[in-house]
Amino acid sequence: MHNVKTKWERYCEHLGEIPLEYLKNSKKEDIMMFLEWMLDTYKGIKKKVSVHSYKRRLFQIYHKSVGEDFNDGNKDILDYINGYLTIQYNLDTSEKEKPVMNVDDVYLVQHHLYVHDTSIFPDERQRIQLALLILLQAYTATRPRVLVYKHIDKEKMRDHYFGWEDDITEAEVVEWDPDVDDFKTISYRDINLFLLKAMEVTLRYTKGWERREKPKIVPLYHVDDLIFDAILLMIALALLDEAFEANIHSVQDFYNVQVVPTRISTEFHWRKDIRDIPVFRQAVQMDDETTRTSPTEALHYHTLGLAAGFMQLLSPYVIRRGAGEGVEAVATQPQLQQVMGHRDAGVYQAYMNQRYQVDTIAAFLGRPSAKALMKAASHMSRFVDSRAPTTAHSNLAQLVELRDNLHADVQHQSGTVEKA
Repeated sequence: MHNVKTKWERYCEHLGEIPLEYLKNSKKEDIMMFLEWMLDTYKGIKKKVSVHSYKRRLFQIYHKSVGEDFNDGNKDILDYINGYLTIQYNLDTSEKEKPVMNVDDVYLVQHHLYVHDTSIFPDERQRIQLALLILLQAYTATRPRVLVYKHIDKEKMRDHYFGWEDDITEAEVVEWDPDVDDFKTISYRDINLFLLKAMEVTLRYTKGWERREKPKIVPLYHVDDLIFDAILLMIALALLDEAFEANIHSVQDFYNVQVVPTRISTEFHWRKDIRDIPVFRQAVQMDDETTRTSPTEALHYHTLGLAAGFMQLLSPYVIRRGAGEGVEAVATQPQLQQVMGHRDAGVYQAYMNQRYQVDTIAAFLGRPSAKALMKAASHMSRFVDSRAPTTAHSNLAQLVELRDNLHADVQHQSGTVEKA
């Protein structure tokens, strides 16, 4: 919301108004004029859905700053965006498909990672942690930032509504250490490993943890299909990191541990000095000029690429949407909200697969559903091609440079490509 707040401040500076006072007294016409000014000023805004997003965020800023909802003519503002602004500025009304990964898609990625991938990792720990990261994303359905590091601009995070300076307390300033809190991600402390063929993962840094910490605990267990077994991968990482407090240094040591007869499980403890170390860590260049897994630096957020032959980028949110789809089929609405971390049940609508998950043909004809066909047709693997190139053609860089030069010439002569 910081981005929208900055635009509103610039708009008010253009009008000679005080941003907060002008926002408090705004009517629907003022919001409409702001949106039109924004399209005139920021030429990069081309899509209708982007304008709707800016409007929604401005209303959130209004609610945070004023303490109540903006209720003056919201429908008229929506009609203004969908009608006049869309026509006048030729806004793109198309919506980008949000791909969804199901179990078959995850299998293809994992199989490629283990069998066909020719990528050279700095060390094989990186391959193991990538496989575990994919499975944890699928099994927890959590937001990617919970598992890996993503840079946060603390000033922008706070400065997203008017009056935030008065709301923040001295205690919050002291508690919030940018050098430490910027790297909040899952660490060994958040993993509980049991000799019960089970493991617990505590998700502490879910959305909103800064305001109210409410961790979620996800139980995981052994899966017979090893390619889907997250516990086995966690054991491998722990052995590589020498993380066990007990005298466990090999797979044989681990499986030699016995449960005490009077108990039904035994919990493994981590060394004290490793409990706050991130499980997923970045590959860095060492002093001897070799590249290895960092002993402390959290893995950075990144997409998984096109190596497995998928047409769409394999981002963590693709897996998160697939996990939500799987949970929705077996859970109640409150349980789905807990897993996805949504306060409002309606938020999940944005995560739903755009392709029907119901066999409407079978429903209409009164026939048994073609479940396997529907499953294959509605997920990412339907477009997989193992022959797809994974590297760019040698002259691609020259073509990109030529395109950019032509684009710059057209803009210099005509202002925009559309006017050329």
